[in-house]
Amino acid sequence: MAWTGIIIVAIVFISIMFKRYLDHQLKVKALESEHQSRALIEMKQDIKTLKARIEVLEKIVTDSGYQLNNEINRL
Repeated sequence: MAWTGIIIVAIVFISIMFKRYLDHQLKVKALESEHQSRALIEMKQDIKTLKARIEVLEKIVTDSGYQLNNEINRL
């Protein structure tokens, strides 16, 4: 009879610890997901900034004055 009580207490203890472990894992995954979302937002902003800079550089290079200066410098 005593072993039955010990086994029941052990099963309850193990189930409580397993539940806490799973809750902890869910919190860790949520934090990782939040971090990845922030990183993704930052990367998207960086891409927008880089695209804008590329557009400016393309305008400079295709400008006729820039091409004329290059031709003069080659001579």
